Amino acid sequence: MLLYWKIKVYKRPRWNTEVTVKTWAREFLKVSSWRDFEAYDDKGNLIAIGTTEWVLIDVKTASIAKIPDKLREDYKLVKEKVFDEEISGKLKPEENMKKIYEYTGARRDIDANHHVNNVVYLELAYDAFPNDVDFNFSNIEIHYKKQIKLRRNSRNILS
Repeated sequence: MLLYWKIKVYKRPRWNTEVTVKTWAREFLKVSSWRDFEAYDDKGNLIAIGTTEWVLIDVKTASIAKIPDKLREDYKLVKEKVFDEEISGKLKPEENMKKIYEYTGARRDIDANHHVNNVVYLELAYDAFPNDVDFNFSNIEIHYKKQIKLRRNSRNILS
């Protein structure tokens, strides 16, 4: 399951452009792992970079599981980082934060793991900004604090 991601978009590809993504495992911690990636357009130009932090979920208990040694051995780590600055996967809340947007979810927002799909968070962020703000998603950083799921026996309520 995805915990954190940071993406820097240099150039958006045009419709129907073939994009090549190079990705690698960069680090294993006790219960999480880091993967970086680079995206290239059909002319070989770097168009985006990103880093992600993942956890393994035990499907029987739906809880975070320790990464097995066998899985660690199967991946060859590449120490190359796409971002120069240190990435911790933890965002610090701004002081004086206030609620500016509220959303009642829909079944269409839910992915195969029964929680809100990652792309929906970007759409919600976009909707939360005033219309006069130019928001182009060229530098994105998201830290998921908890899963958001549809409540059982309730229509369109996320919790």
